[in-house]
Amino acid sequence: MNLFNPKVSEGEFQLKDLTYKVTRTSLGAHYENMELVLFPDVEARTEDQAVEYEMRSLHLYHNNGFHTRANAFWELKGEKFVWTDEYNEDDEEAGFLYVQEHESVREGTIEILDVDGERLTVKWSGKAVVGWSRKYGDNVPFVTIFTVKIPDTITYCLDAFLGTEMKIDEKTCLAILNLEEFNQEVIRVSETGAWEDFNTVLRFCLTFEGRDYEGEVIFTNGKNNHELRLEPGCPRKVQFRNVDYNLRARYEMFSFEIG
Repeated sequence: MNLFNPKVSEGEFQLKDLTYKVTRTSLGAHYENMELVLFPDVEARTEDQAVEYEMRSLHLYHNNGFHTRANAFWELKGEKFVWTDEYNEDDEEAGFLYVQEHESVREGTIEILDVDGERLTVKWSGKAVVGWSRKYGDNVPFVTIFTVKIPDTITYCLDAFLGTEMKIDEKTCLAILNLEEFNQEVIRVSETGAWEDFNTVLRFCLTFEGRDYEGEVIFTNGKNNHELRLEPGCPRKVQFRNVDYNLRARYEMFSFEIG
């Protein structure tokens, strides 16, 4: 029988029989093919001296994000995202809880209670590993309700292991033109460890209303040192943010800002 059914107010975090006050919230977000991917993050603390010092603060977060099937924040109101295990059918994690160490959320539900202007109200509940004692060991129930600001800037991310093209909106798409050539430099630098010797060009094409505008990102002495050049006349403002990769783990993500 599950007896965990606490009355939690907004701004509170309940971990089994312990009540914390939410001290910080943040929301990471980006688009993948017009779909919002969210990374919620919440920290909480109690000043109750009866709680052991090591248990007085916690951090619940989503490390790799989850797809929402929505392309606008207002569409999220009332939506629930449910995990019956540590990973869902899309191999997305249920989250992590840090109390003693970074441990897995074993099952969970993220519910968007409200979308009000620039903020989301989120209810996140589930069971997680704490690993502190028999009482706070495995499958420790938790629930929190918090409000979080929607990011001012949302990037557009292309997962190169899913494809070399992504939709920005109904009129716009972006495609990487020389992924194989680019990855030769990624492989070389990864094998040699010469991270400051990363020198290559990423070529891409932005298509808007059926017209192509070619561009390139020039990397000089490291993947964080880059300059973007875009064909004149492009009606969309394009900025390249970064590339993260681990080809052995089949991970490669290109991030752009497109206005």
